[in-house]
Amino acid sequence: MRAIRSFVVCILMVAGACLLAPRALAAGLYATTALLALAALGTAAVHLATLAGLSRRPVRVETSIVRPSDRERLRNRALLDHAPIPLLYRTGDGAFHAANRAARRLFATEDRLPADTASLLGTPTPERRIVRIPTMPDAPPRTFALAIAQGGGAGGVTHFLALTDIEAELNAADARTLRDLLQILGHEIMNSLTPIISLAETAHEVADHPMDPPAADMIREALATILRRTRGLDRFVQGYRDLARLPPPDLRPTDLHDLLRALGALFHARWNGRVHLETSVPSRRVIVRLDAAQMEQALLNLLNNAAEAALATSDAAGPTVWLQGHATSTGMVIAVRDNGSGIEDAYRDAIFRPFFSLKPNGNGIGLSLARQIALAHGGSLTLEPARPDTKWHTAFLLSL
Repeated sequence: MRAIRSFVVCILMVAGACLLAPRALAAGLYATTALLALAALGTAAVHLATLAGLSRRPVRVETSIVRPSDRERLRNRALLDHAPIPLLYRTGDGAFHAANRAARRLFATEDRLPADTASLLGTPTPERRIVRIPTMPDAPPRTFALAIAQGGGAGGVTHFLALTDIEAELNAADARTLRDLLQILGHEIMNSLTPIISLAETAHEVADHPMDPPAADMIREALATILRRTRGLDRFVQGYRDLARLPPPDLRPTDLHDLLRALGALFHARWNGRVHLETSVPSRRVIVRLDAAQMEQALLNLLNNAAEAALATSDAAGPTVWLQGHATSTGMVIAVRDNGSGIEDAYRDAIFRPFFSLKPNGNGIGLSLARQIALAHGGSLTLEPARPDTKWHTAFLLSL
């Protein structure tokens, strides 16, 4: 600003000298003319000296200007900090570091996680795991789903980790499961206890009077019914215990070809000559991590259900079951299909409910147990929508 004022003053002084000097010279004022000329020259010299000084002054660099090379790094950091879930990374020395604001807040650190906290995360593995992490002093730990991806070693990073808080979802799922379980238990137990109580009261009343042949027959029939219902109630309780005692899967590398061949042998041992089994295996070897014993049990339940349904078919090709396995980009899918009468849309959701069965003497355990095994492996068991352009009418897909 000072330089601008100096420049304006110099211009005015030079312009004034240039206007007054000719008039002074015409009036014969030679001394005045000389002074005006010297003043103009001096002013111009001062102005040039000022400009030279300004050109030699150092240029101030604004540090707030972001260099292009740093712009992407800052943008990525801002995106990470706005991510709602805690993000971590693991370096080659085995240390875990907070990658965003949510992680720094959760673990109360600006960078490296303390050793005791890092131990809660365990050794990085590809499988999605559930971990319990304390979030506040004197508060119970919260449940997180831990997802891990390989880091490739760039910048010393070996793994990336993401923590998703699933405490609320688990609590809601537990509440729904408890309500469903109480409803099922109440329904099944009351279905058995109501006739048992009624028949027991009738038999007790008849036994209070002198016994005659019709009365004895009535008591025998009542006792037979009571025995049958109590045995059914016992099977129900045993089935519930089987579901409740399902152990965690022992995951080991398993060849899909071997699994399908073993299932085919078990199926033929029971249904050979009555139900035809068509097996389709992938063209290349597929290795998956699973509990072979549990998976055999789940798939054998599906195959037996499919065989029983196929026996009621009116198809000219006869009772047929299809067993197919193939690899996907993330794992595998095993399909069990049959040409039975199919499942009505009204029962599509109910068939996986424990103790629900469409068979006269079914206990409703097979499909529920198969689905529990699939879920324990981190997969799913679903009923494929019916399609009129296929040879089968029912198709179950077990995905891992």
